[in-house]
Amino acid sequence: MKTRKQKLLGTSVGALAVLVSVGASLTACKDLGGVANPPKEPVSATASAAGTVTSPSAATSPSPSTSPSASPSPKKSTSSSPKPPGGLPTYTVAGFPTAANTGYPHGLPGDTRKPVTLTPYTGPMTITANGTVIDSKDISGQLNINAKNVVIKNSRIRTANTGAINSRSGDNNLLIQDTEIDGQGKDASTGGIAMIGLTGFTLLRVNAHHSGDIIRLDGRATIQDSWLHDPSGLNGAQHNDTIQSTNATFIRILHNRIENANVQTSCILLKADIGPISDVVVDSNLFNGGGYAFYWYDANDHSNRITNGRVTNNRWLRAPNGGFFASGGRYGPVATRAYELPQWTNNAWYDNNEAIKL
Repeated sequence: MKTRKQKLLGTSVGALAVLVSVGASLTACKDLGGVANPPKEPVSATASAAGTVTSPSAATSPSPSTSPSASPSPKKSTSSSPKPPGGLPTYTVAGFPTAANTGYPHGLPGDTRKPVTLTPYTGPMTITANGTVIDSKDISGQLNINAKNVVIKNSRIRTANTGAINSRSGDNNLLIQDTEIDGQGKDASTGGIAMIGLTGFTLLRVNAHHSGDIIRLDGRATIQDSWLHDPSGLNGAQHNDTIQSTNATFIRILHNRIENANVQTSCILLKADIGPISDVVVDSNLFNGGGYAFYWYDANDHSNRITNGRVTNNRWLRAPNGGFFASGGRYGPVATRAYELPQWTNNAWYDNNEAIKL
């Protein structure tokens, strides 16, 4: 395993999912590949034919949606987890997300959204104009978001051995909706390149797939009604996570289909390696695969902890009824190693609604 110094800017090793027991040590470290040094020259967004890229001249800024030495004795959280404004949002797709209700609408059977025709994106790859809207575009390469209230919708982003979305300010209020993000299986890194990260973003009806990691969330973000799947790359040493966080202050993972056919490592890995993780809601998702599908971990030495979480109404697929593994993940549905466990309600197997307990 590699050291913490490699976690963000260097190549790093992901979570060790081959656990003999849930209490085994786990290191959660990954690159947000290709985004350590985003372009610094400011470039304003420009218009292009068909579809839109708009750049308002005036910015608008609405509100964005002691180390213990002994092993912990987990306790259920007694604090009330904050809810999103007005409680949990209304989910926007029927059933669980699929190709027919995520990504850019292009007339797949069962898709009730109006199809769009993509045109090549010719605008800047570094967005600096607040309120920029990118609509119905076919984009090649990584977008660096250095502005507030940017919207990317009805589009496709394809990359090769690099990330796709790089947002590094927690107040960016970036919205990505009805968009496909495709790493094309060309991630050659050791640690796994996250397609989307790090903070200040909302995903809605996104179809993201085929990079070593799919999402790295270190800060604050909302992920909703999306299909996140097939974390994969060219390096057999990768530890693949569909969603990973090592340091966060606001996490909403709501009504997604989250899949990982690999033993290494997770559908969701929440592990406080870089800093504390708090204010977490994981609701109404469908999990499939990973070593364990869902991890809830303090740092290995418990110097940083994960707290104030609510995990509710989720379902796990298992073989032979649509899942990759008979136990939900290769070793089980959930792994915990933390002083404070989340509030855990109505989490069950998809095939028979039998409760899954911590």
